[in-house]
Amino acid sequence: MPALWRLTRTDGARRLYEALKRVGVTGTRMYQYVADPRDDAGADADVDGVTFETRTREEVDGEYEAFAELLPDERVLCAVSEGRIVGYLFVSLDARHHLHPLEETVRFDGGYVRRVFVHPDHRNRGIATALVSRAREWARERDADAVHALVALDNRPSRWTFEANGFEPRHEHVYYRLFGLTHRSIERLEPE
Repeated sequence: MPALWRLTRTDGARRLYEALKRVGVTGTRMYQYVADPRDDAGADADVDGVTFETRTREEVDGEYEAFAELLPDERVLCAVSEGRIVGYLFVSLDARHHLHPLEETVRFDGGYVRRVFVHPDHRNRGIATALVSRAREWARERDADAVHALVALDNRPSRWTFEANGFEPRHEHVYYRLFGLTHRSIERLEPE
């Protein structure tokens, strides 16, 4: 039987999720990962043939549709190969973010990493892992005490990426909405 994340991380599953959300039915479970950017935990940040650059919203305008979501105080860390952006993530410091899956706004003290993406032609080369490592470095250079990321429980590849960089799940966020009824909770997770 295939892993659940292989079934839920498809275009068809995303369309079904969005259709249900439009009629008032939604739910998500996410781990809030936290890492100390000052420790030496984490993966190697080098990938053959790939350079890493930090850019502002104005410097990446239009290269990927997702860049329209970049907030004014966020930066995009880009993985570049042969002059083309082949992967990216968004990173911010001491910012508030509206989290669509949780339908709430949350403040993250320290760094916050979101929107990790690697073009399908460049996956399985360590680019996402290197991007997350660079995000830790970016936060450390700005004297952050912590770096946060929210990852859906069914998104196993992203969880592996963050865990490879010394991130640990500290909280589980749960949110369900069935028409007008909602349930929201945050559970503190015990370290293993």
